[in-house]
Amino acid sequence: MNLREIRISRNMKVQEVSDYLCCLPSVYSRYENGKREPSIDILLKLSKLYRVSVDYLIGNEEAVDTSITKNEAKLIKAVRQADERAWLDALTLLELHRVVK
Repeated sequence: MNLREIRISRNMKVQEVSDYLCCLPSVYSRYENGKREPSIDILLKLSKLYRVSVDYLIGNEEAVDTSITKNEAKLIKAVRQADERAWLDALTLLELHRVVK
């Protein structure tokens, strides 16, 4: 599992995660060290905390941030309410302003 790497990348301490899970830090450390397997309920809580899929937590895929910002939610709502021409215009405009990393 990728639990330790994810926790460190989120700048979180074992105590913070164990508090969130309502377990002892030693229990969570065993999850990270592979000495104990987390239940499905724990995996679901961790996926919400870290904003990654359960598959990623168990090593099946790369991390996917499934959260969206308020502005992204507004864009989605506007797109769903727009006619096809407005949708295409907005898409064209956004593509013109694409940030290259």
